[in-house]
Amino acid sequence: MPAYTRLAGTAGLAAAALALGPGLLAAPASADTISPVFERTIGGPGHAGLYAWGMATLRDGTVLVGDYWNYRVLKFNADGTPAGPNGGVFIKNNGNGATQYYTPYGIGQDPATGEIYFADTDKYQVDVYSEAGTYLRSWGSKGSGPGKFLYPSRVVVNSEGTVFTADTWDNNIVISDTNGNEIKQFGTWGVKDGQIKAPHGMALDANDNLYVVDTGNWRISVFDKNGTFLRKWGSKGSGPGQFAGDMRGIAINKAKGWVYVVDGEGNKVSKFDLNGNFINKWGKNGHGDGQFADGGREATVDNAGNLWVADMPNYRVQKFTQNGKFISSYPNPAQPPPAGGFNAPRGVTVNPVDGSIAVSDTYNWRIQTFTNAGTFVRQWGERGRGDYEFNYARLLKYSPLNQDIVIVDSDNGRVKAYTKDGLFKWSTGIAGKGGLGQFRNPQDLAIAADGTIFVADSNNQRVQVLSKDGALLRMFGSSADFTYNRGIAVDPVDGNIWVADSAKDQITKWSPAGVKLATLPIAKGTAENAISGPFGIAADAERIYVADTPTHSVKVYTKAGVFVTKIGSRGTVKGKLLMPDGIAVDKGKLYVMEEGNERISVFNLNAK
Repeated sequence: MPAYTRLAGTAGLAAAALALGPGLLAAPASADTISPVFERTIGGPGHAGLYAWGMATLRDGTVLVGDYWNYRVLKFNADGTPAGPNGGVFIKNNGNGATQYYTPYGIGQDPATGEIYFADTDKYQVDVYSEAGTYLRSWGSKGSGPGKFLYPSRVVVNSEGTVFTADTWDNNIVISDTNGNEIKQFGTWGVKDGQIKAPHGMALDANDNLYVVDTGNWRISVFDKNGTFLRKWGSKGSGPGQFAGDMRGIAINKAKGWVYVVDGEGNKVSKFDLNGNFINKWGKNGHGDGQFADGGREATVDNAGNLWVADMPNYRVQKFTQNGKFISSYPNPAQPPPAGGFNAPRGVTVNPVDGSIAVSDTYNWRIQTFTNAGTFVRQWGERGRGDYEFNYARLLKYSPLNQDIVIVDSDNGRVKAYTKDGLFKWSTGIAGKGGLGQFRNPQDLAIAADGTIFVADSNNQRVQVLSKDGALLRMFGSSADFTYNRGIAVDPVDGNIWVADSAKDQITKWSPAGVKLATLPIAKGTAENAISGPFGIAADAERIYVADTPTHSVKVYTKAGVFVTKIGSRGTVKGKLLMPDGIAVDKGKLYVMEEGNERISVFNLNAK
């Protein structure tokens, strides 16, 4: 097994298994009743010390780093020590109102006023703070058109107070004043001069010209302060001045006229002059000094001319000289997520033989296993594209045939299988929207008794079927049947397939051959007996269980669609749930993976 798997053993490691608590459940609503009672939890929050992404150098020489999955922004002194009180925490999500943000992306500062701008991607807006970190204002909403964003990812401000926001999914740059009043947009999808495919990083030179990372075209495009196209350089490849792909950050040394471009897929940083003439490049995949795991993110040049690059999957920031010589990394040593803890986990599955538990720890890019009692056993995985690497794995299942753990590696467009001990067996699929074997953001899978695998190919609006060894067999369903088929389960009695569609708010039943058998007569909405945005689904001999994520509950129905009961409601105490995603039923117990509470809640379904 390669060294980068970081496979850990059990010695001295255990996840939290909390004591029994009261059942906080709704009363049964039909003659077909059960009396589930909360039993315990497994795991808990377990974040890395830093998920570095956005970066900016402030007027006073301190450096801001967007701590992506910790939902905060840190400030470092030029020597890498935390700046200010609270361990360098500059701004953090306070959980309410206008100042609540999720994943801080690009960061920019108005050089005249010192105000700091954040691309608040998940809220489709730009947030503005004072230089001291006080919230001032926001603008933007979800959509395409004036005053709206589909995915605002980077923001910079020039010397005249003009704000440029990269809307990655709308393939344009939005120009506005400092109050968010839109002046114009430029870009649009395409390959012609001035067109952009998925703009990522942005930087300004000393003359306020704007340099845009045109990711989908593997190039840098340069515009003047009014958005007029000036020049471009770059192409796809591995040679000098070329980019492998997944390009992200860009930073400019204004005094020297040097441009640094972070090539994520190539795990490189390339240096150019302002006209795109290649100077040098450095970096490779790995965890050592000057290496990157799945590529760097954003970058900034400090007041001494050193280059800082966010190395998120290695949980650190790296600092280089202006010519690419490694200086140091911060924090040093890096602080990876603790064993047994979770960061926005999605999936849970139970081994049908020994009752052990496997978890997709999604935002920590790893798989973890536990005994049924909650003792941590092992972990494997990190961010990337390799056999032991993941790009936001969602749900997973133990195979009833051989106890393999099969996982949807969602953003990589793959299905992967491992032994129950974490040894890689096979991988199938590529990201795409074409024929058999191409996956677009698959969310879940189910495994029949003979090992046949049914994959919810969510954004392709279909189900793909694989053999027990990952061979591609067939597919069924279409956009007429599914809008976002997110959850899938095999019925243990007759082998039929249950599918939860989170966009249609609908549960359908299919034969293993792909013939639609029924749509359950379940109400849509947030009422106790209805579903709204369901995710995970599970079945036992008598009932189906649906993780109704937006209502923070699990809804239970007969197989004819008659409501039985609701399990849980929004909250953080024992028996409450927060964003349930994946669920599993085994030997009379329900296991609920809570993305929001970052734990597994276990309910006894046969309590008397």
